[in-house]
Amino acid sequence: MVSRSASPAETARTALLRLAELGLAPTPENYSRFYNDIAGISHTAAAEETPEQLKQIVSDARDTVGQAASATASLADLIQDHNAEIRQSLDSLTHSGDKDDISLLLNNIVNTASTMYGSVAESREQLNRLADTLKEMREEMAVTRRLQEHDQLTGAQNRQSMDNLLAKEVNRACSYGGRLTIALLDLDNIGQIGKQYGDGAADRILIHVANITKAVLRQNDYLVRYSGEEFLLVLPDTEISGCRYMIDRLRQVFHKNPVVYKAKRLDVTFSAGIAQLIADEPAPSLILRADLALRRAQANGIDQTEIAEATSLLAD
Repeated sequence: MVSRSASPAETARTALLRLAELGLAPTPENYSRFYNDIAGISHTAAAEETPEQLKQIVSDARDTVGQAASATASLADLIQDHNAEIRQSLDSLTHSGDKDDISLLLNNIVNTASTMYGSVAESREQLNRLADTLKEMREEMAVTRRLQEHDQLTGAQNRQSMDNLLAKEVNRACSYGGRLTIALLDLDNIGQIGKQYGDGAADRILIHVANITKAVLRQNDYLVRYSGEEFLLVLPDTEISGCRYMIDRLRQVFHKNPVVYKAKRLDVTFSAGIAQLIADEPAPSLILRADLALRRAQANGIDQTEIAEATSLLAD
């Protein structure tokens, strides 16, 4: 097990390497199990990470659907009873020859039909209210899901959503012969800035980096906060040259737009590792190759970029 103080990125690297060493398929289930075991997270604790708000929405939705089912069942029973009354009155009307009896039976039919109409109208209003409630719950659940999938500080997507989106893009690229390139960025000096100016300065930089990066990326690109000071760029329909251009563009924009914190200019530099998806490569291997390229870039100094070797590191 790695140190409890290890970053999520270090834990993820260890999990991926452990899968490679054992020759296990890098399925989401295997990866999650190894990640939790290495991080010291029990399966019970991991399950408890589901927000209470989401649990409450599900519980409320279940109650509301139950109310709707009960309302429709009651309405069906009521209509059946009224239909029986009307049929009975019609049968009596058929065999009756008395004027007063006919008038009474007609009145019964009219009254029963009126009661039925009122019941249907009332039930419709109730069902409309329940439908509106379910719509609000659906919208609230969508908001909760978006909050779950995004980093609260930077607004970038988080690790929880990364697995799904990256797997989706890998499958799409493999299925249709498309291209997919990722870049793992590590801010070079944010630790020193945090020590010198405080956590507020470090947070300001992280927000600044996320905002600028999202502005530079295309609409179908993804920005993920991979760990505390690492960001992952997922670039569909992009080759290494296009990703390299994007990285160079980011460096230019960061240099022209520094963070100003308490009247101090805080320049942002980053190291980057780039990897392009190769044939039949699983998503964890793609990330691991980008991570290894990032480590080589950091070994060369700051503000460097390295390209990953085009060899899959994990077995299918």
